[in-house]
Amino acid sequence: MLVWKGHKSKVRALAFSLDGRFLASAAGDSQFAWLWEATTGKLVRKLKGNAWPMRSVVFLPDHKHLVGLHQGQGVTVWDVDSGEVISALQTAGWMYTETLAVSADGSRLVVFTNALFSEWDDPARPSIHPRPADRTYSNRRGYSFPFLYGFSPSGRYFWRTAVSLVLYGSDLKTEQRQLSDPDDASAAGCAFTPDESRVCVAFGHRAVVWQLDDPQEPPLKLRGHKQQVRTVGFLPGGGTVLTAAMDGTVRLWDVNTGTEQRSFDWGIGKVRVAVVSPDGMMCAAGSDEGQLVVWDVDV
Repeated sequence: MLVWKGHKSKVRALAFSLDGRFLASAAGDSQFAWLWEATTGKLVRKLKGNAWPMRSVVFLPDHKHLVGLHQGQGVTVWDVDSGEVISALQTAGWMYTETLAVSADGSRLVVFTNALFSEWDDPARPSIHPRPADRTYSNRRGYSFPFLYGFSPSGRYFWRTAVSLVLYGSDLKTEQRQLSDPDDASAAGCAFTPDESRVCVAFGHRAVVWQLDDPQEPPLKLRGHKQQVRTVGFLPGGGTVLTAAMDGTVRLWDVNTGTEQRSFDWGIGKVRVAVVSPDGMMCAAGSDEGQLVVWDVDV
């Protein structure tokens, strides 16, 4: 386990590179995306795009590029090895969320702006001038500010959370299903098993797991956190799900029984975000105090 003080204020976003070499972070109102060696905590470089604060980061699956979402306007794509800006994506309006959605193959990038979802093809394609979106889609159901959104692992679904979890087809337009909390809390984090047979959603102080292949199966409630669950994520195989909460703990659960397997409390304060590396070998968490934790998966 590795714990270090990476930032002076709350960690907003974390992302592992596909090969597990790097951990990227965004924190506070910094204009930078921070790139760390995942196994040592050594700062590799700070990446800057435009003048707006960084709000979210995600690696493209080619190992080579990092994407950063700026507060309000703009998306920047960097070359990881050189730190150079490869492309700037021009958003059509003000962005009210702090989320980037990238398809599993890296060919599509989506952000939410001004009541529209904007989509770019091939986001790492070099460009001298800011690129406008290739397509836009209206924000159906009238939710002005979806909390989070993304693609499922194989791209079968595009999802977004607001009051509930809404699942669309890969076209971002065809609504397929809506999942609401049995106890009427609003949705926050969302994660799918690798085979997309299950989905886990953070609702209030708990997480809820649904069997997508069996709509009649009652949802499984994971209770134990004392404050809001902000992040969920499945470990490889899909039998274990991670939850991270503002009570300062990260927990691992058996999704077949709802049994808590392990609980971590590093004394770092409220945990706002946590991620599982693509190979499933490591997890990382970030706190409101600016601390970062990386640990090996061992369940």
